[in-house]
Amino acid sequence: MGTEVGGPALDRQVETPADNNETQQENPDSVSNGEYSDETAAWLARTMGGRLENSSIALSNAQYDQARSVLGDDYDTRLEQYVEVAGDTSSETDDTAAREFEAARENQRNLTNEVQRYRQQYAAYQTARERGNEREARITARAMERTASNISDRGDELNQNFERIENTTSVDLSSGQTEINETTANITATQAAIREETLVGTTLTVQPIDSTASFSDPGTVSGQIQTENGSVIADKAVELRIENRTRTVQTDSSGVFETQYRPRSVRLGSQSISIEYVPEADSVYLSDNDTFTIDVQQVTPDVTSDIAPDMVGYGDQLNATASVIVASDGVDAVPVEFAIGDTVIARTTTGPNGTVTETIRLPATVNDGERQVVARVPYADRAIAGVQSETPVVVVETRTNLSVSASRTDGGALVRGQLQTVAGDPVTGRPVRLQIGAGGTQRVETNRNGSFQTVFENPQGNESVTVTATYDEPRTNLGNATATATLAAGSGGGNPPVGSDGNPAAAFRNAVIGSSWLPVFGGGVALAVVVAAWFIVPRVRQSRETDSPVPTETDDTSMTDPNPSATSSDETTPTFEDRAESYLDSGNYDAAAMVAYTTVHDVLAVENGIDQGATHWELLQRSQEHGVPEDRMADLETVVETFETAAFAPTSVDRSRAEAAVDRAREIKSNGDR
Repeated sequence: MGTEVGGPALDRQVETPADNNETQQENPDSVSNGEYSDETAAWLARTMGGRLENSSIALSNAQYDQARSVLGDDYDTRLEQYVEVAGDTSSETDDTAAREFEAARENQRNLTNEVQRYRQQYAAYQTARERGNEREARITARAMERTASNISDRGDELNQNFERIENTTSVDLSSGQTEINETTANITATQAAIREETLVGTTLTVQPIDSTASFSDPGTVSGQIQTENGSVIADKAVELRIENRTRTVQTDSSGVFETQYRPRSVRLGSQSISIEYVPEADSVYLSDNDTFTIDVQQVTPDVTSDIAPDMVGYGDQLNATASVIVASDGVDAVPVEFAIGDTVIARTTTGPNGTVTETIRLPATVNDGERQVVARVPYADRAIAGVQSETPVVVVETRTNLSVSASRTDGGALVRGQLQTVAGDPVTGRPVRLQIGAGGTQRVETNRNGSFQTVFENPQGNESVTVTATYDEPRTNLGNATATATLAAGSGGGNPPVGSDGNPAAAFRNAVIGSSWLPVFGGGVALAVVVAAWFIVPRVRQSRETDSPVPTETDDTSMTDPNPSATSSDETTPTFEDRAESYLDSGNYDAAAMVAYTTVHDVLAVENGIDQGATHWELLQRSQEHGVPEDRMADLETVVETFETAAFAPTSVDRSRAEAAVDRAREIKSNGDR
């Protein structure tokens, strides 16, 4: 399994550029106005190229930590400098190279993780074989199939990155490519040998019997599963996955089966539909897939809904039900949205009988007045037509109270307060406009307690001045509120209870994320804290960089000391689907990926008795050891890999990966809830 640990030295020297004015190398941080930008870009490219090659060498020597560390913070710093310098160079290809250096880093890191996992699996496979545990050996060998396939894909992508870098810079990465190719070839050959001694390949062939398919008139599909030696899998119950739905069918004495295809979310017209044979986790057979082409036709369902009560205000509970039916059959596994005006207040999926039931808290973003609650299937040009039903509801205005206080600090003024309903309930996530005297305004956002705080830098002089807080959203069911406080005269003193730079995120990052034990993800509590910290800190940071409201995370109590009992004890916690869809809608794809992982982690830890302290990669291994089916393992891998990028990579996951992770997590959770 690869070269022994050791091998070539990793700290190879990178030549510095020489030029006619004897400038060998300028610190990239000190070069400005395009001075020596071409030379600096060339030096940075060679530095990053050397690190990519060193990582490839370390990987071939099974030095995984070293392979990752050489692409750590220093590489990230050089990449940031390269991106900045690339804008000043005379070459238009430097921007392209910057993207490839970033992609190469991610692919190299992912390849390192996959190779390490494969070699760990290989060791487990050998142990199982030595102990005569053929079932465990087959389970491990099947997992290795997926890992080996991932390694091949990552290796191909990395080679493409290297070639593009060579084509756009003067960097020679040929030795790195050689190391990558040798590593992937070694694993490909090893897996071929394992496949030969432990598993049996199969061939799935399918063909449609009917030319059309719809939900009300499913299309019949016939198929056969043959083994690599030409025999058939006869008189067996086998599992098939058609698109994202699984079903069990029975083969006859000739190995032939028939099943029906009932489309729901597929687009209309002639469509190529994928179907996969999914063996059991301990089966000797390998999976295979095929496609069939069929004309998908649309069916319009009946959607009915009911809402109670018929009059609600901010934070009130709204019970919503809906049914999606074709003829007398409930349409399962289709999305349903509940909306009032432009605000989607809930998203869910129909159950086996085509119905959904949701308990919703009325958000502040719905205007007061006579409204319609719309229950709809949000499809267009799909096998199930997009339809909706409406139910009237009266939204009443809820009056609010606003409090504010102000005190001087070193070089600034600390302003804090709270927004509540007149009943004393905190109003969460709403913008409050603050102004000191006749100066400029600043917007803050209330936290979960309805509280807010911020620091005004260099307020107007040292004289006494009025601070005004205003809540007056134009589109809401909350009433307006205004409060004032006096900022006393004086030069101030002390420090605000935020970060040393006046940034609440800095304080939170230093106090929580800076703890050295958190990154190892050594326990369930650590995982929860890291994920919570991740959600809070970027939100604060991003808001400071834009004109959007500044969210302020603080545990300070209300200035008006609200009655603790005023908070409803039966308030529902947002579901996984609520949180995931909210993050997807807002473009926060990393957050969606992390919510997906925490949900899956909790489900599998309970279901399989896995230690809550298991890391994300250990969760994969333990799940496999507990006999989690292969199709579910594939779903879990998707969630874990996306989570790793979201949690540790400097770049965000894209929408498609986040949506895939959420979909897989939803399916795993659904299976776990049965």
